[in-house]
Amino acid sequence: MPDVTVVGGGPAGTISARLLATSGRDVVLLEEHHCSGVPTHCAGVVSRDVLEGLGVHADIVGTISSADVVLPDGNVIHTSKRMPYAYVLDRAKLDQDLADAASDAGVDIRYGAHYKSYERTSDNITVTSNIGQFKSDLLVGADGQNSVIAASLGNNHVKKYLRGIQVDIKHRCDDEEKMILRLGSEVAPGFFAWQLPLGDITRVGLAISADCGSPNHYLERLLKNTGLDGCERLETYAGRIPLGGRRVTYSDRILLIGDSAGQIKPVSGGGLYPITRVAPLLKETVDRAYSMDLFNSTVLALYERSWKREIGKTLSRGYRLRNFYDRLDDQELCEFGAIFARPDVSELLSDIDVDDPSNVVKPILKMKGVKGHLLKTYLRTLI
Repeated sequence: MPDVTVVGGGPAGTISARLLATSGRDVVLLEEHHCSGVPTHCAGVVSRDVLEGLGVHADIVGTISSADVVLPDGNVIHTSKRMPYAYVLDRAKLDQDLADAASDAGVDIRYGAHYKSYERTSDNITVTSNIGQFKSDLLVGADGQNSVIAASLGNNHVKKYLRGIQVDIKHRCDDEEKMILRLGSEVAPGFFAWQLPLGDITRVGLAISADCGSPNHYLERLLKNTGLDGCERLETYAGRIPLGGRRVTYSDRILLIGDSAGQIKPVSGGGLYPITRVAPLLKETVDRAYSMDLFNSTVLALYERSWKREIGKTLSRGYRLRNFYDRLDDQELCEFGAIFARPDVSELLSDIDVDDPSNVVKPILKMKGVKGHLLKTYLRTLI
């Protein structure tokens, strides 16, 4: 009998499983697909901190050292810095490497294993799948944004979803280190569009609020408006992004991580940063549970307290920024753009932390004339 059953073979599942295995646990991981890295849902943009926290050598396919933010009226906010803002990874290869690292650590990965249900007793938890039953002490739910395990905990929905789509096209960007972000209701209502340079390939994508129709409609229009609609399309990816967290991320003999736990950066929609910060805390909680030989919610609550102490403020600040952004119409976005395009403000934007963009809010608010204008706009959104 394994000590821990992990459901989900994405980064949340494989990183957690590997850490648990290196701590001496017997771990089985159930992944519904027949290989790792397919399908791919993520743009793959990460910081240096995330690279170091993955635990594997990731293949970097692009480096971002500058960014243009295109506003609805066509004006552009430009930021740049000497050191890269971020790196773009080969996400499919990363998922494969993380799975290989977990396997090398002793994790028993079962592909083609569709999770069905679980049953708890005072002695263990039994997971039922299409390939059989797995009885263990603990279940780690890493089954993604549609997490059935999270839903089983009752009243545990995320606050909102975004619908995303991106395509890799055969096209080399003029500036091979510049990321382009586009804002506005005609481009990506409720979020933004991105264009990432990957050498001879360019990745173009966007996400929209779930109630704004098909993201493919907006992607086709974006490609046409940017003159990229005639480029050869290599791969297309689509998926949903859960925002706002879940009511609870633990229960008796159960822990949730990653998209399953709603641990997503609300400003960018990224999930790798939270995973790298939270997975070690999950391992520490499991170690504590085994040291006490107790696997109930009273003991496992340590996990939620730990991860909220680690990244809770970052996620909550980001969600407040997201809600504020969602209230703005295109005219108000352009008004903000006029402020952020000021040389003194754009210089501060160059110091933005891609893992916690709210880090520049306080310094910007201290700039002359900024706070008053933002307050007027904020009050207007409440009317």
